[in-house]
Amino acid sequence: MSGVAPHIRPAVPGDGRLLTALEHSAGELFRSIPDLAWIADSGDRSPAKYRELIAAGASWVALDGVGAAIGFLCAEPIGEALHIWEIGVVLDRQRQGVGRALIAHAVAHARALGLSAVTLTTFRAVPWNAPAYGRAGFVSLSDADLDPRLAALLDAEEAAGLPRATRCAMRRVLM
Repeated sequence: MSGVAPHIRPAVPGDGRLLTALEHSAGELFRSIPDLAWIADSGDRSPAKYRELIAAGASWVALDGVGAAIGFLCAEPIGEALHIWEIGVVLDRQRQGVGRALIAHAVAHARALGLSAVTLTTFRAVPWNAPAYGRAGFVSLSDADLDPRLAALLDAEEAAGLPRATRCAMRRVLM
């Protein structure tokens, strides 16, 4: 991005297919980790599922300087938190600040709603997952610190084939 912040717009119902394509491109980076390369070939949410998330009112698309979609973030207010369900940046725009801009936008939205935190689940050791979220102010939660909602999400992920030992829930408390 050469230091130029992306334009972030609200996602609209017609973006369902776009978000699926963006997720697929973002997942290509997992090919660089042999044990997780399978993610690049599976698990994209359907356009219909993205339309459901968009309807929750907390999904955005990042655009480059010429209006091309280069990333997205889908979240949902749940209780006192905004939960990030998915964030993705197209492969050739990763590590250029697009994800950070989307997270900052989501955090600002959560604050505007008066929520107390932003949460997510992610891989513990993947460099562009938990370590990157840590740099964005998220804290990894121990099992003892998990609320029932986050514990249930991690359990559901494990049932879907993501080993619990590789995953974590994270929270960014909003002041």
